[in-house]
Amino acid sequence: MRVCFTSDLHGSGRLYEQLEALLRAENPDLLILGGDLFIDGDIEDPLGTQVAYVERDFMPRVATWQTTTPRLIVACIVGNHEWACTWDALQEHHDAGRIVLLDHRRFWEHDGVVFLGHSSTPPTPHIAKDFERLDLPGDPIPDFPGSVWDATAQRTREIDLTEHFRGQPAMSHELAEAPDVSTPWILVAHAPPYESHLDRLASVPHPIGSRAVRRFIETHQPLCSLHGHVHESPRVTGSFSDRLGETLCINPGQDHDRLYAVLFDTQQPAETLRHSVFA
Repeated sequence: MRVCFTSDLHGSGRLYEQLEALLRAENPDLLILGGDLFIDGDIEDPLGTQVAYVERDFMPRVATWQTTTPRLIVACIVGNHEWACTWDALQEHHDAGRIVLLDHRRFWEHDGVVFLGHSSTPPTPHIAKDFERLDLPGDPIPDFPGSVWDATAQRTREIDLTEHFRGQPAMSHELAEAPDVSTPWILVAHAPPYESHLDRLASVPHPIGSRAVRRFIETHQPLCSLHGHVHESPRVTGSFSDRLGETLCINPGQDHDRLYAVLFDTQQPAETLRHSVFA
């Protein structure tokens, strides 16, 4: 099965147009989108901005891709820039069979390969906190302000950081909920593994990836793992892939003007891995 993976498009029309051209040229069987896919939208009105973008722009693009390439399946996770109401909108499209929304609590199987998705990241300075968690239990509470989507009130609300992060399972606890998989499988996690070639920023002198994700990969050894979140890491480290044991870990990175994506075959990921920018 031929896979195209990219992440962190942030609603960029330029990047989505380049992705459409790449899909036409390469004709993959499966497109996986690794989170932070949409415009941030207005914190006062995520429904009218980010969710509206999903309905007005993103889903029509998906329909166009699947018309051009009828066998194409589109699977995705969300990232720390998405709101919970956006997850709910994507879940409706998942239930209707238009896309596949990957989750860590359920596996999705296609063409003999199982996929698990994980959307959470450790805390960041970004305002949306719906998909931010402490990486490990007992980690310090960050001092970044933030808001979450209140489904009852149908609006965002500011949060008490201690109450929020202590009231949510840590990323390690979320990943412990993943079902056991005996067949070849792939992890799609927005956060890259800690202290790898995939989690470095030029402006930060230390790794910023997830210890929980790294431990999960090291323990369960998926065929490969696909990540995003840290856009510039391949440019900083000089590599868009790494290995943790037998697992090939990939973060294509992302750019404002030029699409960063990878293509590979699930039967031989390492041997067929190709980046749309890097040789």
